[in-house]
Amino acid sequence: MRVAIYYVPDRQDTLWTAGTRWLGRDPESGETLERPPVPGLAQATRKASRYGFHATLKAPMPIRKPLAELVDAIKASLSTTAPFFLPPLQLTLEDGFVALRLGTPCPRLADLADRCVRDLDDFRVPYTAVAEEQIRASSELTAQNLANLKRWGYPYVFSEWVFHMTLSDRQPDDHIFRMACDFFAESATRARRISAVGVFVEPEPQQDFILISRIPLAGGSSTHA
Repeated sequence: MRVAIYYVPDRQDTLWTAGTRWLGRDPESGETLERPPVPGLAQATRKASRYGFHATLKAPMPIRKPLAELVDAIKASLSTTAPFFLPPLQLTLEDGFVALRLGTPCPRLADLADRCVRDLDDFRVPYTAVAEEQIRASSELTAQNLANLKRWGYPYVFSEWVFHMTLSDRQPDDHIFRMACDFFAESATRARRISAVGVFVEPEPQQDFILISRIPLAGGSSTHA
């Protein structure tokens, strides 16, 4: 089993509706959803659909303590974090991936991601030396990425972390991107409140990730930025 901590829009948010439809799956209800009529979309989102509509805060990790203890630790970590507003998002096509990214920086969100990485790392099963070498050999990682991988189990943390909500697997043409720009035109381009994080579980290797809990940001009142 692997567990991940993700940002997910509120269930009532039109972005959640759009994102889960685009990927053809609601990871919270388990329902298969009708996708928009985009040629080749199912094929172009096969891997992205398995992970569910999200932005990574703490990357998927095998855990060495009970899941219930991890959930309690997340609640404790977020107990002093107030809800805040996420700036409008924009569609991007980078390195063959279609994704939603921030149009302007959001320091509160970066702080939240940093806290999830740091506060919850004791639950992660460390990589074995063999697994780490396999990842090194198969990846184009910088020295900082490799240092992060060895220490935190994921290359893209802290200063290397970038908010993105993946909407495709790697693909060579841009027609999926053009259709995504139209499909997400309304839902992505407004500010929205971040009031919780999602706990996702991959029960067995290669199975779909399931959203098992939304844990609220329980501290204070909402703030901007």
